[in-house]
Amino acid sequence: MKKTIYMPSSKNIEKAAKILEKNGLVAFPTETVYGLGASAINDEAVSKIYEIKKRPFHNPLIIHVASLEQAKNYGIFNYHSEKLAQKFWPGPLTLLVNKSIGSQISSIATSNLQTVALRVPSHPVALKILKKYKKPIAAPSANLSGTVSATNASHVFDDFGDNIEMILDGDKCAHGIESTIVDVRSENIQILREGAITKDQIFKITKLELDAYDGHKILSPGQLEKHYSPKARVRINVKKPNTDEYFITFGEKNNNNHVNTINLSSTGDLHKFAHRLYACLRDLDSMNIKKIAISPIPHQGIGRAINDRIKRASK
Repeated sequence: MKKTIYMPSSKNIEKAAKILEKNGLVAFPTETVYGLGASAINDEAVSKIYEIKKRPFHNPLIIHVASLEQAKNYGIFNYHSEKLAQKFWPGPLTLLVNKSIGSQISSIATSNLQTVALRVPSHPVALKILKKYKKPIAAPSANLSGTVSATNASHVFDDFGDNIEMILDGDKCAHGIESTIVDVRSENIQILREGAITKDQIFKITKLELDAYDGHKILSPGQLEKHYSPKARVRINVKKPNTDEYFITFGEKNNNNHVNTINLSSTGDLHKFAHRLYACLRDLDSMNIKKIAISPIPHQGIGRAINDRIKRASK
């Protein structure tokens, strides 16, 4: 088996950029989850992402760029989108904007929509690749479509092995949950996917009430009804697990006597819970566990994003 996982040295960052130039695939860490990257301006490269992930072509990709200035080459920014980008970029916020005239982004990456989802990641490895490559990178989560996202390099290898040319190992992801996606094309700002940046944080910048998108048309990643799913059957909002279930919980009060209990944060820290959730689900899959129960999660702050992910995982 050829070598696939590499440390993110300057030499390997340069190698990653060369692979992208040749329309190859590179997996790399971001502060949210690991991304599977390809040139966002080449149809052949973008198609490889969909094919290897077994991702439906109607599900668009997030386009990663190195800066707000670069983002403006591909999308049209209004007052609110620019304010949000200035506040939260680099960081775990994706902005859905209209494509700019002459945008070179592959129509396959945007599922033939006239919009584009743009983000500047904050992870140093991701930024180094973007600055070395100098072009936009299409990068969904580095896992098979519909399954649990990868939060370390070994997760990526488990899904793809040496079918991708390079996996850059940047250790564990800081947030462990995907970026917030916000539709900022108009004054009617909508959250398309909950994530690490919360509704309250966005409101403080825009001073506009935010609606959760309830349409049926897929405008961005993360909107498929069944998503983020382990092989095991998942039940959510469980207070009393069945004897044959592994129980994922958090907080001091939930250190119960259930035999197979996994407390992801005994202090009740939702950020720590989010950081550990995907790795826990993958670990249980590797143990061939068939049934998982998850305790109620407060629907506030990052808890809203956690609830979105586990609800889709339970479908």
